[in-house]
Amino acid sequence: MFLGQFRPVFKGDEEEPKTVLQKPPSQNKSSNSEEFLKTPDAKDFVSGWAAKKVDGRPLFTRRGITDLLSTLFQVPGLDSNSKILTAADKILLKLGNMDGLQGFLMGWKAKSEGLIKGLKTILGGK
Repeated sequence: MFLGQFRPVFKGDEEEPKTVLQKPPSQNKSSNSEEFLKTPDAKDFVSGWAAKKVDGRPLFTRRGITDLLSTLFQVPGLDSNSKILTAADKILLKLGNMDGLQGFLMGWKAKSEGLIKGLKTILGGK
């Protein structure tokens, strides 16, 4: 009986279910890898990475970058085009030693070797 008093209020608060809105175009995933590779973002990505050079030679080939993108397209966890491009960018940075980790580690190696040489001279070793 107590809840019956509030029944008209509850009925008035009910709303019709809203339709699910689609994500913005940048968040959608293309239907297949060929369609994805034809998007302007993917074309810019491939041409940007293909233009990077080391000692006058290209760092990666267009064919290799395109193959990486088409392979990453098949990964189920990457559910948008932008996530695929971000993952590919991270992979290519690491493969090209452009993520800064190698330089950081080499600096630590030089410091540790210098410490060892210093300790040997102080202790009277060779």
